[in-house]
Amino acid sequence: MSRNPYFSIFQENPIVVAVRNPKDIKQAVLSDSNIIFLLCGNIYNLKQMVKYCLNAHKYVFVHLDLLKGYSPDYYFIKYLKDEIQPTGIISTKNNLILKAKQEHLLTIQRLFLLDSAAENTVINAVKKIKPDAVEILPGLVPKIITRVSEEVGMDIPIICGGFIEKEEEVLSSIKAGAISSSTSYKLLWNANLQIKNKIKTLN
Repeated sequence: MSRNPYFSIFQENPIVVAVRNPKDIKQAVLSDSNIIFLLCGNIYNLKQMVKYCLNAHKYVFVHLDLLKGYSPDYYFIKYLKDEIQPTGIISTKNNLILKAKQEHLLTIQRLFLLDSAAENTVINAVKKIKPDAVEILPGLVPKIITRVSEEVGMDIPIICGGFIEKEEEVLSSIKAGAISSSTSYKLLWNANLQIKNKIKTLN
């Protein structure tokens, strides 16, 4: 069992709602997933979207690399924590993950695993930085999920993302070692309960 206190948050939510358009925020909040990844936002609407999610008792993670109108430096990370107050952040950038950890925000490191060289580089970075979770893209290659899971250990939850559109794909990634799958595919946004029931048959 993982010692990561946030492991259970992801374990209880095999589907993570990924919002790419602010117009979809209401539908995301009404979903049966308790975790929302904001893959959009700008200086004008970010605080409002985060507050809307938090008021609905959702965990909300902001993807720093995709924000518009902000400079992703130390002062912004501090402002994000003090004024916007998301649950945590997502980024592909090591320095942003480290800055967010210093501010005690939950951190999810997004990894693009395009070839074996990239795989070795990002795994070494994860081992050094130790984010609270990692998100693997693309999330449809079970052997890569298994290798990353074995390398980073059980204390770091693995989330899969990218092209997840079927329950079977979520179950396949979980069987390979992931704990959740993030998806912008709306037909899966209310599939948590049925997927959790199917996961029981894998154990």
